[in-house]
Amino acid sequence: MSQQVEMELSLEGERLKEICDLAAEAVSRSITKMVGDPDSGRVTQMGADGTPTKSIDGRAEEAVIGVLERSGIEFAILSEELGRKEIGKNPRYFLHLDPLDGTFNAIAGIPFYSVSIYISGATTSFGYVFDLAHAVKFYAEKGRGAWTEVDGNRSHLAVSTTPTLHSFSVSAYTLRPNTTRIVGLGDVVRRIRTLGSTSLELCLVGAGRLDAFVDLRGGLRLVDVAAGSLIVEEAGGMVTDDRGDRILFNGDMWQKAEFLATNGLFHREILDLIGGGRS
Repeated sequence: MSQQVEMELSLEGERLKEICDLAAEAVSRSITKMVGDPDSGRVTQMGADGTPTKSIDGRAEEAVIGVLERSGIEFAILSEELGRKEIGKNPRYFLHLDPLDGTFNAIAGIPFYSVSIYISGATTSFGYVFDLAHAVKFYAEKGRGAWTEVDGNRSHLAVSTTPTLHSFSVSAYTLRPNTTRIVGLGDVVRRIRTLGSTSLELCLVGAGRLDAFVDLRGGLRLVDVAAGSLIVEEAGGMVTDDRGDRILFNGDMWQKAEFLATNGLFHREILDLIGGGRS
């Protein structure tokens, strides 16, 4: 487990946060009346990631792109729905965007869905996740720590210090035929949950409310986890693929991985447990 950093955002980080705040507010306004409405799940097109784009997804993405276009900053963007897009001729930042993570939850009216933004540049990286149902912000700047913010009140994030693996609470995903990889983990930890918004689940690891997050589906899109990964790491946790290797966010829409984020205390032990059922 890495040492938690107790610093403040840089001036650049504060500026990026302002843009993310505006984007999150725009998404919230744009989809409020669509949440819980089955018609918001109407498929409008196939997204760049190969999955159907729902009406509510498209509305959320339009809201974020609008804010970025008005920001005065040039971005290269990778988003689930539109794929790659550039704002300006000489982008200063690369942005991984999931405009609505937890689409099923939002359509069903389950209050657990978010917008996820990861911004990387020459001098800093910034991750931002906004809990749209509860108006809670989670964010981190590389080398400066991680925070949560509610009603303007900011506090530092820190991963859990749960002393035994048997006491762990874990969020986990898997698919057939490798479900046995989760069984081994479930036999050891205290509880397993599946909540439906990966970016928010990673924030719960960063906040110490969950001890680990595991995704063994093999199709996890890295736009889903780029921001949350930085938040976990800056809160003192550890993020790797299922073999223990560091994940590099290289801007490839088709870059996918099996994924593990923990408080760092039993990372190797969980890797061993989930490796046992690999076919």
